[in-house]
Amino acid sequence: MPRQVPDIPNDWKPPQPDPGRCYEIELITPLFGGGVETRVNDPSFPIRPTSIRGQLQFWWRATVGAQYTSRQELRAAQSAIWGDTEQPSRMQVRVEEIKSDHSNPCATFERDHKDSSRYRLMPNWNAPFNNTALPYALFPFQGQLADGRRQIEVPPASCIHKASFKLTLTCHKEVDFAKQVEPALWAWVNFGGLGSRTRRGCGAIVCKSLAPKNHDELIAKLKTFLQESNEQVREWPTLAAAFLVGREQNQSLDAWNEVIKHLQHLRQGVGLGRNPGERPNRPGRSRWPEPETIRRVTRQRNGRHGRLNHIPDDAFSRAELGLPIVFHFQNEPTDRPRDPEDTVLYPEGGRERMASPLILKPLALANGKFVPLIMRLKTPVLTGVDLRQAERPLSLPQPVVIRDPKLATYRDSPMQNRSPNGSAIEAFLAYARSQGFTEVSRS
Repeated sequence: MPRQVPDIPNDWKPPQPDPGRCYEIELITPLFGGGVETRVNDPSFPIRPTSIRGQLQFWWRATVGAQYTSRQELRAAQSAIWGDTEQPSRMQVRVEEIKSDHSNPCATFERDHKDSSRYRLMPNWNAPFNNTALPYALFPFQGQLADGRRQIEVPPASCIHKASFKLTLTCHKEVDFAKQVEPALWAWVNFGGLGSRTRRGCGAIVCKSLAPKNHDELIAKLKTFLQESNEQVREWPTLAAAFLVGREQNQSLDAWNEVIKHLQHLRQGVGLGRNPGERPNRPGRSRWPEPETIRRVTRQRNGRHGRLNHIPDDAFSRAELGLPIVFHFQNEPTDRPRDPEDTVLYPEGGRERMASPLILKPLALANGKFVPLIMRLKTPVLTGVDLRQAERPLSLPQPVVIRDPKLATYRDSPMQNRSPNGSAIEAFLAYARSQGFTEVSRS
């Protein structure tokens, strides 16, 4: 008996592969790095799918991954979606229609007008960074001089100011996109960015289809990411211990500058982070304990800088804000004795860095406004640090103090009346609130 072929409807079409979900994304702050080489823009492919995949996985761990209690559970769940060395990824990330301007140096070293054989110590920042607090967030990109300021050892980094692209995400049918991917995507677009120093606002982006419509919708969304204070701290960063938002701005760089200038002022501002200088071009002495601690450890002290007895010399309070920190002491060529050479503070255990638990950036609203945003990630408490000079480890006071009530009670402490616990993070959040930032609460 011949096989019967079923009738095929005239409008029938073969099943099509999942076309994926598409998003139009553009930069709102300059992009540093993002290429294969650190700190360097890739002129041929400035937006890389592998970088975006890495960003999405970080934000997946911070959002969806918060439900897991151990690294083993987290790793198994992450591998099931994003893949690992033993199983392929069930997520495809595609970047198309890249439009980008040329990268340009963020700063320029100029010759010293008093001695043309040497360069000026600090570079001149190019627009739009000049006359703002933004260079404080960009100091890793300012370059480096050598041979007594006679040579440029590392030139200032270049950045891309404008770029846009289409992002397409395609996932396996067994992956619940709404529950497993959308939270990470939303968080990356609104809290993260592209390239280097995204936690300080570089490479911030906007996707208008994912941006909060207005200030009220933003606050409502942020509340959903807040964790209870008694929520268990994971071994990895999760969202979120705190959100603070500033006043809306018309320009993204204005919103960015608004949030960075408060961190700069707390850490180095005259009358808060340091004393007034004796000369207009020379900053005064720091009110934080690290310089006195380093002088004690190295047994090196400039004769012009006597011991400030009211400041503790066994503490590294700013370590909470992120590591490494490079401490550069100003010495005149004729100074004898001299202050310590460059000294670097690292997290303990041989690690090279501890990313800051604070994210400071401009967040774009769909109505065209920009909000200065401070987010405190929920992270494990820093318990120890290592100090090195020219890669040589230095012996630290025992015990070494990072957070302690005594750090908020000495005269002129930047944390005074801001953090009873002597926490630099708590002090910064309190200072931001005093400058007009509003903290988001779940109620």
